[in-house]
Amino acid sequence: MKRSTWLQIIKKLSWTDILLPFTIIISIIIGLVISEYCENARKPFTPSPHQNLVGVSIPLAVGMVIMMLPPLCNVEWEVLPSYIWSPYIGKQLIYSLVLNWIICPFIMFGLAWLVLFKEPEYREGIIMIGMARCIAMVITWNQISGGDMMLCVVIVIINSLLQMVLYAPYQIFFCYVITGTSYNHNVNVYSDVAKSVGVFLGIPLGAGFIIRFASFALVGKENFNKRVMPLIKPWGLIAFHYTIIVIFIGNGHSFLHHIGSAFLCFVPLTLYFIITWFGCFFLMRVLTRSKRENPSSATTNDNETDCNCEKQLLLDGKYYGKKTCSADFPITMTQCFTAASNNFELSLAVAVSLYGNSSKQAIAATFGPLLEVPILLILAIFSKYFEHAFIWRNSQVVIEETDKEKV
Repeated sequence: MKRSTWLQIIKKLSWTDILLPFTIIISIIIGLVISEYCENARKPFTPSPHQNLVGVSIPLAVGMVIMMLPPLCNVEWEVLPSYIWSPYIGKQLIYSLVLNWIICPFIMFGLAWLVLFKEPEYREGIIMIGMARCIAMVITWNQISGGDMMLCVVIVIINSLLQMVLYAPYQIFFCYVITGTSYNHNVNVYSDVAKSVGVFLGIPLGAGFIIRFASFALVGKENFNKRVMPLIKPWGLIAFHYTIIVIFIGNGHSFLHHIGSAFLCFVPLTLYFIITWFGCFFLMRVLTRSKRENPSSATTNDNETDCNCEKQLLLDGKYYGKKTCSADFPITMTQCFTAASNNFELSLAVAVSLYGNSSKQAIAATFGPLLEVPILLILAIFSKYFEHAFIWRNSQVVIEETDKEKV
């Protein structure tokens, strides 16, 4: 793209968006430094038998719950029923189920075996990350990238319910049945999954719902959007940075002192995030081609495939996506991040329950968030470029570019 286009992308970003990569890098560095040089400070942020919540430290659990509150308060729950029954959204949910519960676990399974074929314990830890579908931080990635928050919440709820049913048999199937290894653990995996979903989805979901409708009753919807949400919204980013610092304080020392193993585990994880995100991106470009003026509208005509793009720009080749210009950017981002993200707190809790806190499986599980945070942040920011580099349905960017060229 031209330099002028890059300048326009930067101009459209808020100061928060521009500074976010730097503030997160600083948060990671702070966490690593404290973890390595302050042993006493590390203990409160490391889960212990007597101080943990569903397998993670209490400070981390608090940060993750608060981090999810602002976007969940902003979800239009009042139109959710009509939104879900839209034929277009119904298709998206089917795509998401196939991606999250069939394709993605097998991708992680294949990559883990490809790289860690001589390390069965680390391999099991990585495979368990791939089976755990994200229910917490994906909401943050979706918000940063400009995804469809309503669809994201619906997918998260469905994934949470399916996790309570499928995670235990998936763990046995992928870690033992396929490999022919005997399963001799007596731990109730279903209990761990249910507790994790209840804490990291149930609490913020219920709190967001109550805050929204209690505010409607007290001050009205208009005042809620104008006065209450601006007070709630900053706490999402504050808690997000706090959560990153806590993650790296608790796991940074282990990461630095298992650096060789970390690099082995990082290879399948890195490949998974990249392959899944970009694969989903281009797949959604092909699949989401029906016309839809309003993503939250319940009325959708799936037979219409025209988009409102400027045809001359497409003919001139100034943007990508000539054959799929009617793809929906928010929907695509939501599908990409819900597929690529993982529930690291769940995989870690189950690994600790099954194999012990110092096991190689648990160590491998701790590497999940250490890598997911920077990679998915980069992808969330890079999505801003994709928003301008490709033609999307009702793209305001295209219209503005054309008007400037005419002037």
